Amino acid sequence: MNDENPESPVDAPVPGGSSQELDASEIPETDIVFECPHCGKSLSIDQRGAGLVIRCTQCAELVSVPIPDGMELDDFDATPEELSAQLLHTRQTLAKAQARIEKLEGEIAALRAYRDDVQASLRANVDTVHRLEDAFNVGFAALEDAHKKFREAGELANEAIDLPDDEEE
Repeated sequence: MNDENPESPVDAPVPGGSSQELDASEIPETDIVFECPHCGKSLSIDQRGAGLVIRCTQCAELVSVPIPDGMELDDFDATPEELSAQLLHTRQTLAKAQARIEKLEGEIAALRAYRDDVQASLRANVDTVHRLEDAFNVGFAALEDAHKKFREAGELANEAIDLPDDEEE
């Protein structure tokens, strides 16, 4: 929190790891309020965040959350009920993440199979294109040969027509 302006907004972490901008009047007295050493942004975090390393919400640099004077980390320990709730939440999150991983692995396997089918089809198409190219080349060569023979036959026919008059009779 900025000492010159007690109403300046402060970023406060909220459950789920995100943060929200709060006015100084909205920050609980038990929160730890401090400034980012990199950019000077005023930050606020629940007292259980003391000693943690977090990312600044403005510059994204890593920042150590200070431990308030006269307090020890043990002073911020959660109650057994809070720890049980956190453990349950962590297990539920892990189960969801594992289910998502299994689903994504299935999708990856299906995509790999599809990719393999497409590659096989492409290889078959390339082979077909090469066979067609060879067939067209043979056909074009035959057409050129036929064209050459027709031209020669035409020249022979023209020569036969242009015979001298005494040879015509």
